[in-house]
Amino acid sequence: MSSMSGWLIEPFKLNRPVSHAEMSANLRADGLPSVDPLNKGAIHLDATCLEYHDRYFLFRGWGVLGGGFFALFAMALAAAVSYGFLQSSKGQVGPVFWGIAIMVLMCGLPALYALKALFFKDAFRYTHYPIRFNRDNRMVYVFTGGARQILKVPFDDAFFFINEDTGAGASAVRLYDLRMHVLQDEKIIHTVSIGSDSGGSAGIILAHWEMIRRFMDQGLDALPFPPLGIFASSHVSVKNSFIIPFAVFNGPLRWILSPFLIFIGVTKYIALVTSKRPVWPKVVDAECRPASGGRVFRQPPMYGDLPDGQAGESAFMGYWKKAEARARLVDKELASMFPPAACL
Repeated sequence: MSSMSGWLIEPFKLNRPVSHAEMSANLRADGLPSVDPLNKGAIHLDATCLEYHDRYFLFRGWGVLGGGFFALFAMALAAAVSYGFLQSSKGQVGPVFWGIAIMVLMCGLPALYALKALFFKDAFRYTHYPIRFNRDNRMVYVFTGGARQILKVPFDDAFFFINEDTGAGASAVRLYDLRMHVLQDEKIIHTVSIGSDSGGSAGIILAHWEMIRRFMDQGLDALPFPPLGIFASSHVSVKNSFIIPFAVFNGPLRWILSPFLIFIGVTKYIALVTSKRPVWPKVVDAECRPASGGRVFRQPPMYGDLPDGQAGESAFMGYWKKAEARARLVDKELASMFPPAACL
């Protein structure tokens, strides 16, 4: 569940300074190894603007699954026990009434908590919470969906770092993602996890950051598009809801887990179809409008589609495998960015 920190569990800690651990993983530090850029969750790219979905877009459906299961289980338990009371009542109205009332209360409160803590953090929200990088004015726009629906921060003032999520125990799996803190008076007022995580490779997050860095500092022509392309899609459809969970697993494991993955696809669709699409204010769209006649890479209707058909996919995969392998080679070099807690 550490992959869901900042969303379903462990809300981001705000109104605090940047921690020592986060400072150690600062992506603007000198001496970071060289890697090739990788596209981890971009949904739009042109000479002016680079836009990503948030990390939790790919996990949508888990809250509906968990919250819905616990709520239904609690209510089914209450119904079953209440039915048992009625069957054994023998005309004793008072004890049966209070027994049913207590059981409904005991099961209803956990059901309501599960709905609030899980289900309604997933369904009836926004489909995703995009992040835009504007090269022309060197600004970052964050769609929060909250009271301050849009945050606008200078790119050079934002704090970018590789976040390491760890579970319990020395052998816990480590997961890495790219995060950005928005600071005000040296205190964190908002945190966002950008694009897709990298599983257990910090080097792949460095390559993820390299795409953003090159775009902002050097422009679209400094990025290898093609062979890279926009393959992530935030469009809500039944197909996309099933493609995403199945894309996580390969080989026989995919088919072994297919009944569960189908269930995840259903709950993902429920979460997304009940949610609203984010709409950027007109002033933001005006500031991020691409130049006339320039190259524009837009998200495909279906997740995973690439332009130029089979030839485009083959070129993409050839580049991706080499860039990913090179990024993984620097994992050991980046290990010093994540010292044990006792050393901080």
